[in-house]
Amino acid sequence: MRKIPRIAFSLLAVLPFTIIGCGGGGADSTPPESNTSSAPAPAPVTTATTPQPAQPAATDSKVDPDRKETKWIGDIPYDVFYDQPLTVAANSTAIGGTAPASVVDAGTSPQEMAPKENTPAPETGGSSSATGKVDWATVLPMPILIEELKSIRTRLTGNLQTVATYNRSAEAIALDGSMIAAMGAITTVHPEADTWKERGKFIRALGYEIYSNSGESGRSAFKSVEDPFLKLQTAMDGGNVDLGDDVEEVVPFADVVYVADMMQRIEVTFSNLKANINTEARMKEDLPGVERELRILAALGTMMGTESYENTDAKQYQAFIAKFVGGAMNGAEAVKAEDYESFRAGLDQIQVTCAECHQQYRGSESGF
Repeated sequence: MRKIPRIAFSLLAVLPFTIIGCGGGGADSTPPESNTSSAPAPAPVTTATTPQPAQPAATDSKVDPDRKETKWIGDIPYDVFYDQPLTVAANSTAIGGTAPASVVDAGTSPQEMAPKENTPAPETGGSSSATGKVDWATVLPMPILIEELKSIRTRLTGNLQTVATYNRSAEAIALDGSMIAAMGAITTVHPEADTWKERGKFIRALGYEIYSNSGESGRSAFKSVEDPFLKLQTAMDGGNVDLGDDVEEVVPFADVVYVADMMQRIEVTFSNLKANINTEARMKEDLPGVERELRILAALGTMMGTESYENTDAKQYQAFIAKFVGGAMNGAEAVKAEDYESFRAGLDQIQVTCAECHQQYRGSESGF
């Protein structure tokens, strides 16, 4: 696959909306330059459920020719979304059975992201993600990372049973492939990886191959995804897989993880936590599962703050990254302590950060 310049995308320069979603590559090649996020359908945070199909929208001509772009989110056209989404995002009221405010922009392209002029940039409070000095053992402990890989593997096993199950879930499979690539990339630099360290590069490469080959329907597309998935299972189990001699030990995150897919996973996780974990009793039903979802949020936010992505040299951007990750980490620690009120406060911090970052990094043509 040809090399394409890295994606310029602000973490939370997003247009909040209220659709709950449920949302996934081996060659280590650079993802397409332009991307947007999409709104997936709901999935409980306490069980491994299959995300619903969604496709990022094309924003310019520089897109991967192997991936079909669209101006729709699943079966939903863009024009159904709120005219005043920032009002929605600012509402941090605990929600029962209604759909929560989203943290993802349905229609903003990387090219539209630009800080407003004359806006002072706050200090980042010692954030070191842009330098690559991330404390991954704290953000995403290795047992939780492995559990996430196993959860994705379970979903893929169900979705790749037959051509028919693949056809129904091709886009969800692509998102899971992207998240496998992300977890594999983190594994290669994780200080606690131990025996998983050698597996990391293969997991990363095979996840990206699954991601890249998904999206189309039919037997040929199914086989092109099934083959790397079978190798992925072997690699996760500690077996040997032959991917040639060109699989690098460590690569920049932006070379293998498409930002739109990370944003889509953030949307799935935040929406489910906000809507479904709405009482202390619900939180206590699966404390490890809720904590894992929050740490995945923190990990994806941290990845977006690393220097391989654009805008990471801006103090303003790093401040938003720190606040977003801080909300997720505070929420995770609150879950461990069984402190429901602090858990909800962490979610509120994530939601408010979305609105603030959107206001600073949205272009002047946004209408806000």
